[in-house]
Amino acid sequence: MIRDTTKETDTLSLSYSFSPRETAILAHFLRKHEDEIPDGLADFSKAVEDAVYNSMSIEEAEKFYS
Repeated sequence: MIRDTTKETDTLSLSYSFSPRETAILAHFLRKHEDEIPDGLADFSKAVEDAVYNSMSIEEAEKFYS
């Protein structure tokens, strides 16, 4: 665990490089289960969705999220 002295709580830093396929699967899973995502994972979920969405054309995004 890495202690972040700028915050009141400790933080854990995790470094992992997702493949494009893993990222797409994770984004699709998070979107499908968005009503079940705990508040503490909302920022993570948004970051994953933004990463996938920003890497797609509008047409690809419409197809992916439909």
